[in-house]
Amino acid sequence: MPVYRFAQRVHWDDLMSLEGFIDMSIWWDNLIYKLSCPTHAYLACDTVVEDISLLCLGDHRKGLLTQLRNKMRITLIVAAASILIIQQTLWLGIEGQCKEPREISKLNLSVTYDLPHFVSDTPVQKLLVFNGSVYVGATNRLTALSGDLKKTHEYKTGPVHEGPRCSACEGCRDQPPNANNTSMALLMETYYDPELFSCGTVGNGVCSRHLLEDGELDVEVNCLGSHNKDGSRYVAGPAGTQIVNVEVGGVVRFFVANSEPLNPSLPSSSRLHHTISIRKMWETQDRFEFVSEHSYMDLTPGLRGNYPLHYIYSFQSGAYVYFLTVQREGGTSKAFHTRIVRMCSSDLELLHYVEMPFECIYSEKGRRKRSTQMVFNILQAAHVAKAGNDLRRDMDLKEEDDVLFAAFARSKPDSPEPTASSTVCVISVAEINSFFKDFIQKGHTKPLYHLSGTEMKPFNETSFGCGKHEKGYRLEVTRTHPRKDWFNGRFRNVLLTSIAVVPMQDHTVATLGTAEGRIIQVVVSRFGNTEPHVDFLLDTRPVSSEVAVLSPERPDASLLLVTGNKVSKVPVIGPGCEHLWNCSTCLLAPAFMGCGWCRNRNLCTHSPQCAASHWSQDSCPLLITKVFPATAPLKGHTNITICGKNFGFSKKDRFDGKLIEVDVAGAKCKMTKKDSSNHRLVCRLDHVNVSNSDSWVKVRSGKEEEQFMGFSFVNPVIKGIFPEFGPKSGGTRLTIRGSYLNSGSSRKVTIGGATCVVQSESADMLTCQTPSQDSPSQHKVQLHMDGVIREAPANYTYNEDPLIHSVQPTRSFISGGSTVTAAGVYLHSAKQPQMVLSGPAFNKDKEVFV
Repeated sequence: MPVYRFAQRVHWDDLMSLEGFIDMSIWWDNLIYKLSCPTHAYLACDTVVEDISLLCLGDHRKGLLTQLRNKMRITLIVAAASILIIQQTLWLGIEGQCKEPREISKLNLSVTYDLPHFVSDTPVQKLLVFNGSVYVGATNRLTALSGDLKKTHEYKTGPVHEGPRCSACEGCRDQPPNANNTSMALLMETYYDPELFSCGTVGNGVCSRHLLEDGELDVEVNCLGSHNKDGSRYVAGPAGTQIVNVEVGGVVRFFVANSEPLNPSLPSSSRLHHTISIRKMWETQDRFEFVSEHSYMDLTPGLRGNYPLHYIYSFQSGAYVYFLTVQREGGTSKAFHTRIVRMCSSDLELLHYVEMPFECIYSEKGRRKRSTQMVFNILQAAHVAKAGNDLRRDMDLKEEDDVLFAAFARSKPDSPEPTASSTVCVISVAEINSFFKDFIQKGHTKPLYHLSGTEMKPFNETSFGCGKHEKGYRLEVTRTHPRKDWFNGRFRNVLLTSIAVVPMQDHTVATLGTAEGRIIQVVVSRFGNTEPHVDFLLDTRPVSSEVAVLSPERPDASLLLVTGNKVSKVPVIGPGCEHLWNCSTCLLAPAFMGCGWCRNRNLCTHSPQCAASHWSQDSCPLLITKVFPATAPLKGHTNITICGKNFGFSKKDRFDGKLIEVDVAGAKCKMTKKDSSNHRLVCRLDHVNVSNSDSWVKVRSGKEEEQFMGFSFVNPVIKGIFPEFGPKSGGTRLTIRGSYLNSGSSRKVTIGGATCVVQSESADMLTCQTPSQDSPSQHKVQLHMDGVIREAPANYTYNEDPLIHSVQPTRSFISGGSTVTAAGVYLHSAKQPQMVLSGPAFNKDKEVFV
């Protein structure tokens, strides 16, 4: 039989041609009800959905419509008594339910913060922090800022005029500018003096050395040259550069990695920049030098311009320098992946060079507990930091161990372009070195296929260290050990573009930036809560992967984040507390945030923003929004439901029923813990004998207390029933009148022990549908309320069912108007008999009989 579904008002005239049942979903007071009616019954339903709900459900203001689910089937029956009967079946849960909290997120994502910031005239590319000062590398500008991001000095780096006859350092000063200078690298070297090195795109990527005195940038500025014209002065390539400077044995080395674009028509000037190289800085601090032709490697000639290679991040840890890249998986592959590149920091030549794939995975469990593994292949940002005490204990780390935190994305097919799906993987640098050692010793290596150098060093499968007697190697590891997403898919619908990690107290706090300009802060923990405690909009532009940490050892440590031409200062402890939606979220936030609940403002704040007497970090004020039922019969066992919030709050982030005491109108109410939560309490009253003048419901939760007025104990009375008789087949609509008939948490009407299904109820009237009996008889009518029984003053009488022998006339005009007479026996069995005529649809070509 077909089923028809309607989302709006449906009328009888529209249904005459349908066969089957009409299914409806009715929304009322945010609750949903489902009904199913046969099409021929719709005349009895007053033809509209709204009237069906009124007829079948009764007066919603009296509490019956608080059922979460109410499914019924309405059918039309012409019984012996010629009465229209509506049959109803209800599946009832606890009468009246507390609405679940509406917060989808524990954070108010619309809150914004006015943070300290610096706005440059041009786009910002690089950041560096030294001795409390901030240095900003932007297009044509090098700016020095104070710790609160106020400008202290500025040095112009461009624009300049460039041409084949122009000086690499000065350009052609007598010609009008034709080239902007984009900042490609910014680094500090302190072995000789405090020196700031700035490398840009002009002059084929030469670097300038700024001797810092009192933070000024123009006291002494030198453009670095090449020793013996070996080309070592051309440092920064136009596609992106990562540089690590290291001092070993009194010699300063610059490890330089230049990204390679996908551009088959590369200009000849790009050949000046080696893909990977090591430079020695002379003691005169005015020039660079390659100690030999083994100090650099380049993409093989056949790949250059056709093999995109992007260096994302670089760092030095222990005896090694590391670069993280995004590149193709192999010479013929079009798929992209991430690699970790490692070199010995003591080398002046590329003697110990090895690459290894680096992969982050997330396993999503399916409906049948099968896992679908997703590979997040392209690195977006990374940061190396120490771990806080908790994470160090979780990962079994030493205090001095460095940890790599990496944000990955899934790429589009055969492309380095990311999709809006991210993961974060965490691995100690010691574990990275362990993998390198293990794979090399087991021979899971091969020669580098994409890099070439003059007189390439042979690779050696037994050598993996940096000692003087170690044989040289230039290897590519063929195996990988995938890392699992630390946050278990939490960011799989977000494109993370930056990451910075700082220990704070015992915690390890990660600050993540997104492509939408949002900042997310979350504690990195293996076993604790890993929900973000901060999520706010910093800017409408993407957050750059370029980040810096200001005063990392201090409690007021901050992160410097770049969005376009803006540098913002975001505290590691968070920008504020106002984004925490409610009291429980506020007080459960990490302790280092210093948040508390301001009761008179109903807001999460820091203590200076609230009067001391109204600010709390220990408990949340209780709120009672509803108590039902509002009345209970004396001597009954009534379940009381109390709606509100912050019940049983504890800093352990779970409902603690042991903290709860409930007093209802002067009587103790015993908690039902399995049905209770922080927004709903269910308790049971046990045989209260005396009605108290106290009408308050009082709840104590720890040191908090709240009360709600409007509860009373009552003595229900049945004053009468109508009608007092009906046919033995049942189906009569019985009306019971009295007082407090809807009191208590459960009600049932019985006639002679059989249930009379309740259809509607209020304080003074209750209706139900009489059950059937086998033979004519009289029975008591009883109302059962929470174990209390009230009896009607009169019995209900069952009569013989009516029997119709004949109907005259059997035909009539289409327009109606004829008087119809039904003859039979026992027609007086029903108090208010009615007659309903029905038949097949009218057809003008033939007669229709009733």
